[in-house]
Amino acid sequence: MNLRSPKIPAAALLLAVILAVVWDRVPLADAQDRVSHIVTAGLGFASREIPLNETEKSIFGAAKVFKRMYRVGREDFVVVIIDGAHNRHAVHDPSYCIRGAGWTITGQRPLPVPGGTATVLSLSKQGEAREAMFWFSDGRERHARVARCWWQMALRRLTFGASGPDPVLVLVQPLATGTANWERLPAQLPTLFDF
Repeated sequence: MNLRSPKIPAAALLLAVILAVVWDRVPLADAQDRVSHIVTAGLGFASREIPLNETEKSIFGAAKVFKRMYRVGREDFVVVIIDGAHNRHAVHDPSYCIRGAGWTITGQRPLPVPGGTATVLSLSKQGEAREAMFWFSDGRERHARVARCWWQMALRRLTFGASGPDPVLVLVQPLATGTANWERLPAQLPTLFDF
């Protein structure tokens, strides 16, 4: 009869607890150096900061959030960039918040952007139609795959930051109803694709 030693599972459990405590205690660099370089005014665009409301403050907690209104040509956009290095739950699938605000996602399509791909969402609410665009950026690549973002964040935590920079969520919403000319946005507002 071959009995396993109870020391092996106990040692594995102890190692897992120690690693969990270390991973939770070791601070990782956030993306604020990258986000702070976003140009707030330039040729053909200007912006102003929008303060977070109390609900947003409670949702995002310790996460760093960049929220600005950009005037690009004759269009106004709200740009929200969420750096979840200090609150990993703040960087999430944006469809949760969109649905939580009462919008229905009626369609989505990929859109090539510098360094990768974003997703354009078609939204409706009480007969009103709007669009929103989002992507995740680690400073090198842009993508709109939530599972990949979670994997990047987990791998970064496991490797104590050696796997690369933390991805941030970028969400862009036009204030006007209807559709926006998303294909022109990278040329009109290149600062959003530089970090």
